[in-house]
Amino acid sequence: MSLLPGSTWRDNWRHLSVALRGALGGAPQHAGVQLLDPYDPGKRPLILLHGLFSSPMIWARLAAAVQADDALRARFQVWQVLHHTNVPMIVARRRVQDYLDSTWRLLDPQHRHAARKGLVLVGHSFGGVVARLLCVDSGTRLWDAAFVSPPERLAGDRADIRSMQGSYIFNAYPGITHAIFLAAPHRGSPRANDLLGNLARRIVGHRTPEARRLRRVANADPTAVQPALRAVYRRGWVNSITSMVAEQPVRLASEALMPRAGIVYHTIAGAIPGRVPR
Repeated sequence: MSLLPGSTWRDNWRHLSVALRGALGGAPQHAGVQLLDPYDPGKRPLILLHGLFSSPMIWARLAAAVQADDALRARFQVWQVLHHTNVPMIVARRRVQDYLDSTWRLLDPQHRHAARKGLVLVGHSFGGVVARLLCVDSGTRLWDAAFVSPPERLAGDRADIRSMQGSYIFNAYPGITHAIFLAAPHRGSPRANDLLGNLARRIVGHRTPEARRLRRVANADPTAVQPALRAVYRRGWVNSITSMVAEQPVRLASEALMPRAGIVYHTIAGAIPGRVPR
């Protein structure tokens, strides 16, 4: 978690307050898509996804720079997404998809506007991982990493299973043409399994609706869960930190998922001299 450079203490307090509520299991107010200006059906949405223990306020300088540039302002409208960061990466992806769907139902229910066809994602840290997952077709790769049986053969409540299926099996979000990943741990985070990460795993929210559904299904049909995940799923002990552990099976499977052909993507990341791999 970081403070906002050059900001007032009030802004930093608001940023930290929203970030903590989103990571520790509280329900951040106004979660969803936030438009900085009135909707323009002809401008391309520039969709900004913040990281773990963070909030949309980290984008203040970037948003201001876009709006101050005549050429960029003429082509793009800035959309910020406030999303919960206490949930696994695939659940965060599903929630962001739902937020975008809700926004389009309000702004363009007839699917007629040009804005739908030129989405640009910018994701920082955990938000960068979520952004990549919005760009990919998963097939059954993630489901198979978690379960030994297909959804239709799982025991348990069918509504729970359908909801879980939407998190594990998905296609690229329609209309995305570009994505930019900023310091995104696509191969997992080494900090997720260190002392601080282990502490965070214990305090980051575990009582989400998705975790409860997963626990109910795993307990109804334990043998359908991959052995490496069975104990964790039966306890519902899943959150954003556990999903970023490098050796976590679903995260490992997600590593091979690349943006769909036609989506241009860029990665901005630091390189530490002398470290292998870079």
